[in-house]
Amino acid sequence: MRKQMMNGLLFILAMGILSGCIGAKTFHEYARAGDTVALAAGWKQNFSRDNITVTITPSSGAPVVYLPNDPAVRAVVNLYPDPVSSVLVSTETGQDLTTSAQTYGYLVNAGYTNGDKDWWQTTVFIDLPPIIPAGTASINISDSTGGTVTSAVEIIPGAGSPNTFDTTFGPLNVFQIASLERVTHYTVNFTGAAIPYAIQVDLLHDPDVDNGGAGRAYVVNPRGDIKNATWKDGGSNLRVILTPAKGTVLGNMKDFKFYVAGGVTGLQIVNVKPFDVNGNPLNGITAVISTE
Repeated sequence: MRKQMMNGLLFILAMGILSGCIGAKTFHEYARAGDTVALAAGWKQNFSRDNITVTITPSSGAPVVYLPNDPAVRAVVNLYPDPVSSVLVSTETGQDLTTSAQTYGYLVNAGYTNGDKDWWQTTVFIDLPPIIPAGTASINISDSTGGTVTSAVEIIPGAGSPNTFDTTFGPLNVFQIASLERVTHYTVNFTGAAIPYAIQVDLLHDPDVDNGGAGRAYVVNPRGDIKNATWKDGGSNLRVILTPAKGTVLGNMKDFKFYVAGGVTGLQIVNVKPFDVNGNPLNGITAVISTE
């Protein structure tokens, strides 16, 4: 990938993660008609190309609307911080390895993700209309669940062209770009008055592709530095065991979150078994599944 593109992605990620908010302007801030811009949309749970509507309101004239799956919306990608970046390591170790890094981490957790340490910056790549007047244009993106974001771009005179996403091996094609986007998955969260030391959760899903059905279960642990996730799937029965990575009780129930992907369907909770640090069973812990 070209150095310019990598620098752009780094800027977009930093703009969202360090500020804990949405980019007020696109990247680049100035663009010509037909150019590709990137919008830092924040920590969006449901943004994908098949459920967002993009409305571009120019400095004058009628808005241009891209409906879901419009080819002018090139990609919706979640960018994650480096796992050994200062903002992460400083936050977890309680020391400023770079100036104010703990403060930045606190702001993300407290005001942005509400304690969920699964940080990302949703980034939407959009081709501007081939004809749009010069001046400040507003780009609004909304999804089917009510999520929305608005950024501005300054349109300058001249004719632009869509970014080819060129690499040393040639331009990325639509399938390569799509492979960087999230696939349909389940999110498993837990609620309870007390935080357990470990949780065993048994789940059931429709038979997988190896047993006459579709898909193949794949469990994703978003923060392996915080907790361990050991799992086994037998084709329809899935067991996941969650334990803290550092051997001490996790600080938040949200840290137990995990994903189930791979195209399996009909996922449901069978049993939840929480334990305290001495291995004694606990009560009052519930698992909740959501689909994204």
